[in-house]
Parts: sequence; structure tokens; C-alpha cells
Amino acid sequence: MEVVVHSQHPDALALNEVVHARVRASTQRLTRLVQRAVVRFKDLNGPKGGLDKQCLIQLSTTDGGVLVVSSRGNNWRATLDMALSRASRTLTRHLKVRQLSARQHQARPRRGLDWQHLSPA
Repeated sequence: MEVVVHSQHPDALALNEVVHARVRASTQRLTRLVQRAVVRFKDLNGPKGGLDKQCLIQLSTTDGGVLVVSSRGNNWRATLDMALSRASRTLTRHLKVRQLSARQHQARPRRGLDWQHLSPA
């Protein structure tokens, strides 16, 4: 899986190695579903402080889907952890729906008649 980090803020860029490790750890069970992860950090109101740090995570899945989650917080690490938690839960839900859909597709009865059961014994 490819992990890309974008940020204009130097403090967020300093977390580059942490971001790679956390993304890989949080998607480890579901790594076969994710081709690419893009993590974007943004300071929404500059040096004023407050809940202004935003982390946006975009995951490109192997079935062509794109999952986007975001979070806001006081610091970069907290926003990263919240967004990764949401992304992991959403990916797990996506996998369960996909598996359920595949099972339902296999369990559908065949259309037409089963001629073996109609012939006299």
C-alpha cells in the first residue's frame, strides 16, 4: 500500500514517519482492500489555536471505491488517530457488506426447473 502525506505546516510534516506507521498499523487487517492512502493535514485558522487542526484521509480501495474521512482536534497526532479510527471502522463495514453481498449472490436459487426431481422413480 502506498501512503502519501501532504501538509503545509512544518509540525505536521515532522510526523511523516509516524503517519506511515500508524496508517499501516490501522489498516493491517484490511491491507488487501486498500491500494493507496493519502493523508492531508491542514491548520484551519493559523496560529490562533483551538480545534483548528484537521486531518483528512482518503483511501482508494481495490474495488475502485474511495473512502474519505476527516477529523479536527487540538494537535496533529490526535486528529490523525481519530481519522484512522473512523477509516478502519468504515473499511470493516465495507468489507462486511461486500462479503454479505457475495454470500447472498451464491445462495440465490437457480432459475428454471430441476428435471431430475420431476422424473418418475
